[in-house]
Amino acid sequence: MAPSLIERLAAVPECMTEGRPFSISPDGGTVAFEWRQGGDWQIFTVDSKGAAAPQRLIEIDDPCGCPEYSPDGRYLFFSRDDRGSECFDFYRYDLSSGELTNLIPDTPTLAPTPDFDLSPDGTRLTFAVDHGGSYAAAVMPVQVSAGGEDIRLLTDHGFNDWAPDWAPDGAKVAFHSDTQGQDAAVFVMHVASGDLRPIGGERPVLAWSPRWSPDGDRIAFTGVVADQHAIGIYDVARDTVEWAWQGDCDAHAPVWSPDGRSLVFLIDRDAETALRLLDLQTQEERDIGVGRGNHYHPRFTPEGDAVITVLSAPGVPTELFRIDLPGGQTTQLTQGLPDELKEHQFIPGEHIWYPSRDRVTQVPGLLFKPEEHNGAGVVLIHGGPTWHHSNEWDPLRDAFLDAGCMVLHPNYRGSDGYGRTWQLANRYLVGQGEIQDTAGGAGYLIEQGCDALRIACTGRSWGGFQTMALMTQFPELWACGVAGVPFFDFIFAQEDPHVRDDLVWWDRENSGDLKADRARLEYHSPINHLERITAPVLLLAAARDPRCPPGQIDEVREKIRANGIECESFVYPDEGHAISGLASRVDYDRRTVEFILERVGAA
Repeated sequence: MAPSLIERLAAVPECMTEGRPFSISPDGGTVAFEWRQGGDWQIFTVDSKGAAAPQRLIEIDDPCGCPEYSPDGRYLFFSRDDRGSECFDFYRYDLSSGELTNLIPDTPTLAPTPDFDLSPDGTRLTFAVDHGGSYAAAVMPVQVSAGGEDIRLLTDHGFNDWAPDWAPDGAKVAFHSDTQGQDAAVFVMHVASGDLRPIGGERPVLAWSPRWSPDGDRIAFTGVVADQHAIGIYDVARDTVEWAWQGDCDAHAPVWSPDGRSLVFLIDRDAETALRLLDLQTQEERDIGVGRGNHYHPRFTPEGDAVITVLSAPGVPTELFRIDLPGGQTTQLTQGLPDELKEHQFIPGEHIWYPSRDRVTQVPGLLFKPEEHNGAGVVLIHGGPTWHHSNEWDPLRDAFLDAGCMVLHPNYRGSDGYGRTWQLANRYLVGQGEIQDTAGGAGYLIEQGCDALRIACTGRSWGGFQTMALMTQFPELWACGVAGVPFFDFIFAQEDPHVRDDLVWWDRENSGDLKADRARLEYHSPINHLERITAPVLLLAAARDPRCPPGQIDEVREKIRANGIECESFVYPDEGHAISGLASRVDYDRRTVEFILERVGAA
């Protein structure tokens, strides 16, 4: 039997968008990148001008990512995940001899972040690592360190440190730390002396994602001005901050040009992310993006004559592009979409606003209308919750559209990309206003012509939680629901020993404290209201998931069944939260689509 459309879409190769999805060689001739091609995430290399097809670096079973070239171009470093557990090892690959070395062997429970940074002289790594209670910035020499014995922590505070970045002189690192809720500050540390200071002094500036200028005199970062994320520049010697760009939409992820004259960064506009180039001397700015959709992780080539970036859009399955400057000519470096799908009609979304069910606010979202609507609808819910659905590649959505279903992506309270107030609007109100927002999506679909009895909901991670909250709070709205890698219980999410410490910290800071807020958290936990569910449910989880472990899947399934309601479940035995292996990924998407289409009468 020929594979179904969803099976073909789910198998399409994609470049990574998170962490450090690619690295450019010191001579600018090659790009190493993270690609999910024919299996799980692996490291590939490609000519930076698109003169040759990508080549796989090495055959490894586990997911691999975050490649980085050594300054001399001799080595390529990358991270290897232990079967989705997010317990990463760091590897060094000799590009001439092919020798592969695990720098931190015998560390089955060590959980560093995968996006390490290599020092300018190539002798040390800096990264963040879970050390019990929080993630701490750390350094280690580029040598084999069995059991991680040579890892030296740079901090010992209750904050979570993220994404350390070496200064050009190799003496300092900059990183951002969670301080409270979703606030963060950027710290600058002198590695040898341990001197640590935040940008802004005693009243630190809200700041994320620091990047050193080529001369080491300044740090570009993402900050907040008048409720919007903006681009700031910190003068290290003068200890001052100036705002390089601020506007009426969110900007983030600044990167310096090699000569330090310009910045390239991302701007969120109506569920799409544009690429902006700013000349710091003339203040001239312009869009340099590939096209509509979402850009990710822009980086200048070493000569500064081009920008490499990732783009994802309907019909563009997260591909790697080169943008030549100043003319703006683009070259697609990867070709993930197979020939058999190039004639498929990929439908872009319409950015809309609709009323929340509680009528407290208007909710931003994306509406996708099929060519021939059959009356069914699907509310497709993003995870995070600090994230947002964008007008980009989505196999599930395209399969629903092809079957004639209308699809709505709600960017509910708590989503980013719409200003800081909206992003923080669900803090300590999880399971409340955000659920009203998503439930309002069903009413909006009905107004657009959907049958009120043929609307389904589905999401992953926080979207899986929302699916269960929707089916318990508003059971009359849904024909069925599919909850992917979900959690069901705010209490269990903080007490489960399999959940990482940094995630428990986030829950405590944003959901509530188990002592002070226990009654509220219990009330808004779907596990305590399963008897209200009246429609079929499919639960999909992963055995090695450190974020939403499947400890309550069986209990939830049996409680729903005990009430006479159909409930199916499946736990992928060798997968983590991302469910990234090819066979598992295709199976997850197929189960989701088939379950929903059958129950909304669109199979």
